[in-house]
Parts: sequence; C-alpha cells; structure tokens
Amino acid sequence: MVNIATIVICVLVVLVFIAEIYKITFERRMESQDERGQMFIFKIKSLSYTVLTVGILIGVALVAIFKLIDKEYFIYYVMLVFFIQSIVSSIYLAIVRKL
Repeated sequence: MVNIATIVICVLVVLVFIAEIYKITFERRMESQDERGQMFIFKIKSLSYTVLTVGILIGVALVAIFKLIDKEYFIYYVMLVFFIQSIVSSIYLAIVRKL
C-alpha cells in the first residue's frame, strides 16, 4: 500500500533530478563561463551552504534540545534538507538568470 510519505518522497526525488539537470545544463553552457555566470555559481553555492547549515542546525535542535524527532529519524531529516537545498538552489538560479 502506498501512503502519503512514499508519494511525497517520490515527488521530492523527481524534483531533485529535475533541479540537478537544470543546474548541470547551466554549468555546461557558455553563459556559466563568463564573469556573470561565475557570479551566479558563487551565489548558488553560497545559498546552498546556508540552507544546509541552517537546516542541519534546526534538525540538531529538534533532536537534541526539544526532542521532537527521534534520533533514528534524524538521517531522514538530513536527507530532506539536502533535497530541499537542491530544489531551492535551482529555483534561485532560475530567478537570478531572469534578472
């Protein structure tokens, strides 16, 4: 039986694949090789590290301080943070390229 969690994870995985393909196609184009493209890549990496850092710190707080998440589920939370980071960075790349 398929439950909501399985569907959400499958949708997130598909979105991550689409997001990563979008970033890869940008990095292979000539647009990413010039100064403006390099600045985009720098901004995307900066945003990615910020999202990862904040997400992991929130997860540690939820597990260690507030005990809202069991320790055994922390790895799934980290996986979710990585998925969100990938999707957010691709959305940010699309927005920055439009400006």
